[in-house]
Amino acid sequence: MYAYFQGTLTAVTDTAAVVECSGIGYRIFATKRFLESAPVGERVKLYTHLIVREDELSLYGFESEEGRMMFERLIGVSGVGPKAGLSILSLMQPSEVARAILAGDNGAFTKANGVGKKTAERILMELRDKLDPSEALAKNPVGGEAPSAQQEAAEALVSLGYQKAEAVSAVHSVAALADTAEELILLALKRLDVR
Repeated sequence: MYAYFQGTLTAVTDTAAVVECSGIGYRIFATKRFLESAPVGERVKLYTHLIVREDELSLYGFESEEGRMMFERLIGVSGVGPKAGLSILSLMQPSEVARAILAGDNGAFTKANGVGKKTAERILMELRDKLDPSEALAKNPVGGEAPSAQQEAAEALVSLGYQKAEAVSAVHSVAALADTAEELILLALKRLDVR
């Protein structure tokens, strides 16, 4: 219903931010990372997801569209509620969540409040095939329209027959060593051959 709220951040609590838009203050639940660094008195933009319950309407907000989309995927998993989804995204960036899913790292999820071992395994099982390798890599800083070199390299490795998780992991491990997709592919292939 609401794509985002842009306005003045007027207050912050332990779990939510109050964003004033056109004279109305909206309470938006947000990640701990955002709340701890939130610039009270400054203009902010939060991409939101509205949860409608019989007795309550709740807004959940994220600093990026990727954060909101990952939240929606997480709460779509059986047993993962909005508080657990927010807790996961308080610990990890959306790309880190995707990397943990592709790598099968359930330990990354059990660190979040409200997420036990069985829930973490359900997240891995239900979301592994729904992720694109590019989601686990850094986004292109210029709006994200064109794929980044990391995304291109990971997709090329997948097309060569490597598993999504190993392609993403290999590209991520050499990301600081090269700028172009071609260089990343060559370095990642060397890393994959060592294994």
